[in-house]
Amino acid sequence: EMEWKILSLCVGVILLGGCAIYVEASRGDNSNEYRGCYHVCHFNNCSSSREIEIFEASQSLTEKLFLWTCDDECKYYCMWRSAKIIMNRGEPVPQYFGKWPFVRLWGLQEPASVVFSIFNLLAHAANMINFRKSVPSSAPLSQFWQIYGGVCINAWIWSIVFHARDTPWTEMMDYFCAFSMVLLSLFGLLIRMCGRERRRLKEILGVLCIGFFCYHIWYLTKRSFDYGYNMKVNIIVGVLNGFGWMVWACTRWSSRRYVQWCIYTMLWVGASMMLELGDFPPLFWMFDAHALWHFSTAVLPFFWYRFLIGDCLYLLEGKPIEDFKKQI
Repeated sequence: EMEWKILSLCVGVILLGGCAIYVEASRGDNSNEYRGCYHVCHFNNCSSSREIEIFEASQSLTEKLFLWTCDDECKYYCMWRSAKIIMNRGEPVPQYFGKWPFVRLWGLQEPASVVFSIFNLLAHAANMINFRKSVPSSAPLSQFWQIYGGVCINAWIWSIVFHARDTPWTEMMDYFCAFSMVLLSLFGLLIRMCGRERRRLKEILGVLCIGFFCYHIWYLTKRSFDYGYNMKVNIIVGVLNGFGWMVWACTRWSSRRYVQWCIYTMLWVGASMMLELGDFPPLFWMFDAHALWHFSTAVLPFFWYRFLIGDCLYLLEGKPIEDFKKQI
């Protein structure tokens, strides 16, 4: 079919072209101001059990809840101390360990991203409830999209955890769960393109997706985390997912008007990604491009689940349902 040819072409172009990843070295944590401050702070406050006890006694409840250590506190203090010195010299805002400096609030490392991730979580949960009310369990793909909703909710839970407290473990869980959400959407596209039959092909595609996901996790955990590889894989799968759904929806626009919600979703995803590409220092030391991207994606479930409801009902009846068309 035409969409299969276009999807294959998209795969070839991306694999041949590759994805250029550019990461600026973190000037902040490499600066003499930061390094000197950190060594002095750590020696004076974290080098003995007595000093650590004094530090822990001075911590707030939320800081203890989010497991802020004496070493972490020195890094946070010296980040801001050195950043002020660097900016007072008229230099740009520096990054530290690959991130912009953020004001910690109630123990939350990136409070704006935490709040906006909660928005996304609630949006998925609310729309999944609406999906289960609107679509009979007997409808084709109903159970699959409910699993998808659960995967999305899990991904946003880990996004909340990661932005609340950035550790190697929470970072990996955020990356892996976010990738599971995109990969499962791509798998949904593939089985939707297979039509009502071709059960064996769907099973093969499912095994391939699960196998690739397991390999992806294994590759990133068997040694130091390869950020470049992870970014490339996410971009490739994300572009295939968005482009594939757009092709699928546009080829059915005239006969199934509910697919407009799929098109709106993919267009919104593409537009919101501009925020990720246009990185800038956080406004009020809270709202960076990534946080605003999380804010922009909170509306997507309201578009996407309308499409999923319409498509499941279409598969159930074999034609668009008039009552549903009136609702949207």
